[in-house]
Amino acid sequence: MTRIHALAIATLSLWTGWTLFMWFAATRSFRTADRVLKSPPPQFTNAVQGMNPEQTREVLRYLASEINRTYFRAYGLGQIVLGAVLLVLVASRPSRNTVDTSIAALMLFIAIVLTLGVMPQIISLGRTIDFLPRTPPPPGYQRFWKLHAMFTGLDGVKLAGGVILLVRLILFQ
Repeated sequence: MTRIHALAIATLSLWTGWTLFMWFAATRSFRTADRVLKSPPPQFTNAVQGMNPEQTREVLRYLASEINRTYFRAYGLGQIVLGAVLLVLVASRPSRNTVDTSIAALMLFIAIVLTLGVMPQIISLGRTIDFLPRTPPPPGYQRFWKLHAMFTGLDGVKLAGGVILLVRLILFQ
């Protein structure tokens, strides 16, 4: 195994692991807000005593949203860097393979579309609906979830491509 090949496997493993971590972190942040509200420590209860439970939940969920937005911006930019590095590594391997290069290029393309196209729309639209009541659904709510589903679906395609490429790089040196 050449150094370039090993670096490609390491880069792709990092990217795949980061994607899985982001999926975990994004879903856990909102659950954590709800968990804190179920059994808050006395200090927290004292700090929010001027708010009713729904207001407190709204503030915690807003905080979770902002944390997710920060993480996903960094994730998006990091993916573009990792994708570019991976593409260069895969394309410059001595035993260059068109399928492998195509998968890496597709993954990078998806990362660029998600980071520069879909994610800014989700962030912008999400901020406009953060504090609006959900019943009835506010304007933009349905579009937000369509964009969210598009992001998740394309990120899933990218992840699947990464797993396939990782298997190919490991098994078919």
